[in-house]
Amino acid sequence: MAGDPAADRRALVEVINLGLLWHCLCAITRLEVPERLAAGPLPVAELAAATGADPDALFRVLRLVADHHIVTLEGDRVGLTERGRLLCQGHPASLSAAFATVGDSDVAHGLTDTLRTGRAAAPRVLGMGYWDYLATHPEQQALFDQAMVQRAQLLSLACVPVLDWPAAATIADIAGGIGTLVAAVLQATPGAHGILVEQPPVLERARPFLEHHGVADRCVLHPGDLFAPPPPADLYLLASVLHDWDDTNAARILAALGHSATSDTRLWIFEMLLPDDATSHRAKMSDVLMMLMFDGARERTLGQYRQLLEGTGWQLEQVVASPGPMSVIQASRPALR
Repeated sequence: MAGDPAADRRALVEVINLGLLWHCLCAITRLEVPERLAAGPLPVAELAAATGADPDALFRVLRLVADHHIVTLEGDRVGLTERGRLLCQGHPASLSAAFATVGDSDVAHGLTDTLRTGRAAAPRVLGMGYWDYLATHPEQQALFDQAMVQRAQLLSLACVPVLDWPAAATIADIAGGIGTLVAAVLQATPGAHGILVEQPPVLERARPFLEHHGVADRCVLHPGDLFAPPPPADLYLLASVLHDWDDTNAARILAALGHSATSDTRLWIFEMLLPDDATSHRAKMSDVLMMLMFDGARERTLGQYRQLLEGTGWQLEQVVASPGPMSVIQASRPALR
């Protein structure tokens, strides 16, 4: 069947345009333009003064994003649409941190070198590894925490209602950030108790989050890292953790969990699964982004996760799909014979 060259060309040009739009949204979110407009429209000159922007440059960017229903422009006054409100921090479905955090949009232009070398672009673009960058830029660490909360709301939390949670168990969330997932689990399972395993600075930020969600009295904060055996638990959670690591380090993480596990322990891994065929899936986009950010990081197929699990003494039991692109791989430790 013959294609339509003109339509194909328009489609590729639209990819160029959307790439530029992405950077425009990142820029205005970092300047807190949506926050300034949340209370109502403002003259562009006043908005520019409030955000430290050049009035002409700001107007020209807003004129573009207005075509995509992020803002409205009437004369010299700019307002915020309902879609644009998603870029405000206080919106219940906010994506503000995803656009404001230094990350994907900043290192994507390093993909050419990544294709040549197979190495992550982030250390070359940022001058250091991404985790080191966050550690030396506290304001970016705070934005990253928010971005992970927003990501969990879109992905991991969609899995919570479809899973059969143990009614009374100790559930340990390993490298669970400020506790977004474990808080949701404890709210859904009143008889359960939680353990949040994280680096000490992250746990300090987790404490008020868990208190706000009313589960702090049922969740122990345990300082630790991914490669050390965690406290004993009935169920371990690994949510969007293994895709940050190459196979060698992913195996180290699973082996550390196995060191603390018994034959009654369960492990649930929350990740997007790459399809084995040509089926379109969001995991393919995430896989390239992971390649840009960390050496060896990748999304994996179910078969690849099965190999990692079996190589570290775990046995895959089943996979539970969620309403979104994330799946939950459930595994156990075979009883010793």
